[in-house]
Amino acid sequence: MKQLDILQSELERLKEGPDILGVMLIGSFAGGYATEYSDLDIYVLCGRDGFENDWIDGVLVERTFSTPDSARKKIAEVPMAAYRWQGAKILHDPQGLLAGLAEEARQAYEAYTPTAEFKGYIARWLVSQELKLNAAIEGGDTLKTGYLVSTGAWATLEAMWAVNGRPMPPTGTAYRLFRALERVPCANWFEGLFEGAIEQRAAHMRSVIAWALPILRGQPLRGTSSDGPRPPAPSTRRSLGD
Repeated sequence: MKQLDILQSELERLKEGPDILGVMLIGSFAGGYATEYSDLDIYVLCGRDGFENDWIDGVLVERTFSTPDSARKKIAEVPMAAYRWQGAKILHDPQGLLAGLAEEARQAYEAYTPTAEFKGYIARWLVSQELKLNAAIEGGDTLKTGYLVSTGAWATLEAMWAVNGRPMPPTGTAYRLFRALERVPCANWFEGLFEGAIEQRAAHMRSVIAWALPILRGQPLRGTSSDGPRPPAPSTRRSLGD
């Protein structure tokens, strides 16, 4: 694919920069699920923070620039940030800084536990969502029911990741990883939130909420799926490089 040719050109150009400390491929091409229509995501460790994007030969190229301190702070303070490093490919890392940050991200991911405050917040939201859904369904308001199901899907996903003791991933990553969650109410818990008639999706969301609430509140659960070990973080790989 032409994206790989563009990547090689970008890598050679970036390596010539005076303050470039490392270059890493992230996103779909790093993860191995890119298509001919995918954009190119490049992470640049350097002396500044910033973001650039432009089109090269019909391909959207996005470059994220970060200082080592900013990268380290984000890993420590933003749980979702750990997913950026999972499956990433290090292309240029002469001082080993990217490798060190990737290890910090892996450790942060493995050590993550949702706080009681966060679980309490999600539990309160689920209760509110359940009440609103019940009112809309019983009132025969299909439009409001659909609105609540659509706007409430993200927080429902947050609840599922919290139940599994993992940080919530970005949207695209969540879609790829939902099957890896081990503690789930039923086999089609994810599909049921997004497929089917509004009434079916609403009923399914209520069942997911009813299942997740006692877990978030620390109550014992009966007749649910296994609480086995959490899946390990994918590794950061080295490629192309130095």
